[in-house]
Amino acid sequence: MKGVPLRIEIGPKDLANNQVRVVRRDNGSKKDIPMENLVEQVKDILSDIQESLFNAAKQKREACIEIIETWAEFIAALNKKKLILAPWCDEEEVEKDVKARTKGELGAAKTLCTPFDQPRLPEGTLCFASGKPAKKWTYWGRSY
Repeated sequence: MKGVPLRIEIGPKDLANNQVRVVRRDNGSKKDIPMENLVEQVKDILSDIQESLFNAAKQKREACIEIIETWAEFIAALNKKKLILAPWCDEEEVEKDVKARTKGELGAAKTLCTPFDQPRLPEGTLCFASGKPAKKWTYWGRSY
């Protein structure tokens, strides 16, 4: 959603009733609010809109993440244009190798970021690309 998240409508009947109609642009819901409560209610509605948009964005992002552990799973997820969370040995040479091996018409894969909150990395987990012991989980994706 771009622009103003809330529309306030004031018509002759609203003025006569000392109220306004507030319309949320994220879901289209309408609510009549008395003028004396307008500021407090608008603050509450804007806060609710912010939370709703944030939660929708998180759900959309989560739906795009694929957790993988092998090179074959990595390639499959990459071809589906997913954001990939993979165990990695954290070696620059391995990242360069992944870029070289995935270079093509869709663009080479690269590390995007390492999550601050690391999922549990079971002992013995191997790097998806090199087979070396993994040190952390890292997000991977294509360069466009």
